[in-house]
Amino acid sequence: MIPVLDDPGEIAAAFRGTVLDGLPVEEGLGDTWVVTGLEGSRLLPAWQAARTATAETGRWPVLTRVDEEWVDAEDEQIEALGHAAGTVDPWTVYHWWGHESLITLEDVHRWLPVFLGPDAAERARQDLSWPQPLVAVQRWTWERLMADPAAREQAWRRAARYVGTGQWFTPVGGAQLVLLPTSTQWLAPAWLNYFGATEKAARIELGDDPGRAGLAAAIRRWEQQWGAELVASWGTMLQFVAGRQPALGEQAWQLALQHLAVGGSLLTPAWELALALTRSDAWFMHDRP
Repeated sequence: MIPVLDDPGEIAAAFRGTVLDGLPVEEGLGDTWVVTGLEGSRLLPAWQAARTATAETGRWPVLTRVDEEWVDAEDEQIEALGHAAGTVDPWTVYHWWGHESLITLEDVHRWLPVFLGPDAAERARQDLSWPQPLVAVQRWTWERLMADPAAREQAWRRAARYVGTGQWFTPVGGAQLVLLPTSTQWLAPAWLNYFGATEKAARIELGDDPGRAGLAAAIRRWEQQWGAELVASWGTMLQFVAGRQPALGEQAWQLALQHLAVGGSLLTPAWELALALTRSDAWFMHDRP
């Protein structure tokens, strides 16, 4: 286990020679330290510098707004969250609304031919009984794309906008780096607030804070499966970098559904997001009131 530095001078020394060199390191809530004075155009390099220094500081960095509120977490809460991260199934906590939202054949006439050609709506009418949950129609679309290379290539052109950091958020009022008192990233929900985890009602009983437990479990799984690392928490948005990409097919489809479950305000079609995830080293999730 990496020792956690508690001296601001020692933390600042770990940043020497990086984009964080010389920036103020100030005390925050809950045994955190905060790096201020970040350049808005260099937020990802700033996080990368702090992330590289985690081996020395023992602290996982997370970008937040300068006015972001976070929690003064207690030891028993952190311990409980650590246990939950390894035992809770996050997909019993998070569930995409597209599983319940019904759409009609008339609805798909408006958009399906754009992606699969003029005969797509008629094929959907024959293949599916109507109305259908949105997820079922998008799954049907995904399977058609997997079977039709030409249609898939056309879909790639739309999905390209979701590859990389192009959808990422940069706060107008400035950002800061919160250095958590742990090198374990899935414990971050103990301190940081994400609307999708802390405000929305969960579907099952998991103690007093099921949303945070589910998010911790999701981050742990994403790290293990995809090398995902939490970069930023903007209150209603999360940003990650990913070291591995899912294979085209079922892996990509399931990961897209997970993103839509945690990022309930994402408007990206599941099949389009699944395509993008196979090529992207950056993730974006959004859940707002």
